[in-house]
Amino acid sequence: MNSKKNGNFYDKILDRMDRLDPENLQTYLVRLMREKGFLEGIFNTIHEGIIVIDNSLQIRIINSAAIGMFGITDQPIGEYIGKYFKQFGWKELLQVSPEEWGRFSRKELEIFYPEHRHLSFYLMPVPERPDMNKSGLPLATLIFHDITESRAAAEEDVETQKVKAITQLAAGVAHELGNPLNSLSIHLQILKRQLTKLENQATLTSALKSVDIAQQELGRLDTIVKNFLNAVRPGKIHPQQIDLRKLLSDAIGFMRPEIENKGIDVTVHLPDNIPALSGDGGQLTQAFYNIIKNALQAMPDGGKLGIGCTVDDIYVHVSFQDSGIGMTDTQISRVFEPYFTTKDSGTGLGLLIVDRIVRAHGGELEIESGPDHGTVFTLSLPRQARRIRRLTAAEHKEQIENDEKSKNINH
Repeated sequence: MNSKKNGNFYDKILDRMDRLDPENLQTYLVRLMREKGFLEGIFNTIHEGIIVIDNSLQIRIINSAAIGMFGITDQPIGEYIGKYFKQFGWKELLQVSPEEWGRFSRKELEIFYPEHRHLSFYLMPVPERPDMNKSGLPLATLIFHDITESRAAAEEDVETQKVKAITQLAAGVAHELGNPLNSLSIHLQILKRQLTKLENQATLTSALKSVDIAQQELGRLDTIVKNFLNAVRPGKIHPQQIDLRKLLSDAIGFMRPEIENKGIDVTVHLPDNIPALSGDGGQLTQAFYNIIKNALQAMPDGGKLGIGCTVDDIYVHVSFQDSGIGMTDTQISRVFEPYFTTKDSGTGLGLLIVDRIVRAHGGELEIESGPDHGTVFTLSLPRQARRIRRLTAAEHKEQIENDEKSKNINH
């Protein structure tokens, strides 16, 4: 309905009200009030959250579902929409060109307060752009649909398929690498005993030092394999207080020989005060290691790797920026597919494992890249106070049963 038709509609109502006597006018107003109450009742029973904003970006209408979704406790009418919903460039909306005004906008967003939810967000501008010189005119309707359950089901299905794809390989890795590692360890012990029989002390000292180094590297390799197997198994994370600096240092330490051999300059810039984090130290170290290894493989002739950290109200963002060969749009869209790799010797599992670990911690993984422009991997980990523990189906069922038992006991 355009503005001209709206004008005619309201003009007719006002004209009719002018011709009513006081008694009929009162009856007419009561009827309008009843209809208004009826429509408001429907409006507030809709499960989708609905917010109408004006051209001053202030909330004019909001239903109960939207109030519940965003945990609004104060009176939102007349408040700036950005106060409650910060994931959108509201100022940019006012700059949209007239020919683009009627375009629907849709995106998905994740909120953590008052509950952890995934929402589908639609923005529908009014059919005609309002006069921006006048304030208080309707600008757009925002519709929020809770897709948490469908998103969780889709993620669970994808996760199941990924686990199936790599479980067999993981078992093979355990067998193929486990036996040689044991054999190497045994032969190094034998070699060490034999070397002690040498009479030349200088040769003995040098040989024993080489054996010690070999055993240390063997231990690191064994740790890497164990971390790999722990990461690909669909096991639970074991959260505890973690030291982000130490985890990054350990991950860099695993790759130190290759970093030095390739002449790669690694710089780490972390803020003085990093908020407390809770997570599985072993799995997060594995995630950092995989990303660093991926970066080194992208810089075969040397380069720079910058590791940084920023903090906002929700996340601690850890970024890894390399100066490597970068990726095309097609390659970026496939990096999380099992066995997909751009490396001659890659397994195609490294980033898949990183993605699984980060999501298991309630975080997000973002990739920015371009051919010959390097790549930036950003791991966003929830701050401890906002960390979300994702329950398995069995745990969720058990929690519901316990809640029901508690209610029965209290009653």
